[in-house]
Amino acid sequence: MLRPTLNQPIRLYLARHGRTAWNLARRFQGHTDVPLDEVGRGQALALAELLRGEITAVVASDLARASETAQLIASRLELPVLALAPDLRERGYGKFEGLTGDECSAQYPELWAARAGDRNVLPPGGEPHADVVLRMQRGMDRTVERLRGASHRSALVVGHGSSLRIFLEVLSGRPEPSLANLEYREVLHDAGRFTLAHVARSEVSER
Repeated sequence: MLRPTLNQPIRLYLARHGRTAWNLARRFQGHTDVPLDEVGRGQALALAELLRGEITAVVASDLARASETAQLIASRLELPVLALAPDLRERGYGKFEGLTGDECSAQYPELWAARAGDRNVLPPGGEPHADVVLRMQRGMDRTVERLRGASHRSALVVGHGSSLRIFLEVLSGRPEPSLANLEYREVLHDAGRFTLAHVARSEVSER
């Protein structure tokens, strides 16, 4: 295989991890390391079949819910996992982590009310928006470097709802909806920059 040059585009499928028990309970996860549940594991295997023949490598956040999703998909498709990267982690939600919306409202009523108008309002210990932008850009740049160095032109990148949304908003220049579990977007890296290819949604269900 010829090594991709800087002039050859790389296609990335950016997917949120499979479901966890905290997703089901609608709890903030952030940097808390929560594993997949059985539905999430099934979702990962279903996404593997959807992407069969489309990707040649997998990269993921190092948090368990993303890394397990990546490992399941890579194993099913017999592909390498090139990296488990801390830069691709979910946004840190500080004191909100482990809480549901109702619990946040009860414990932090003013903050929760302000968040209704701006989802970037930070709880105590939360990770600033600008910091998430910088580390996600760094993580995606390093992902492309790894892919080019290993002669891959396409890959699945398994990440998290909020941090992926923030990265996609930078690319599109507009607010983006949060990704559901195993929902994905296609992104191209070409001529030194990332562009959103088109909106795509996996057909993975929670059943």
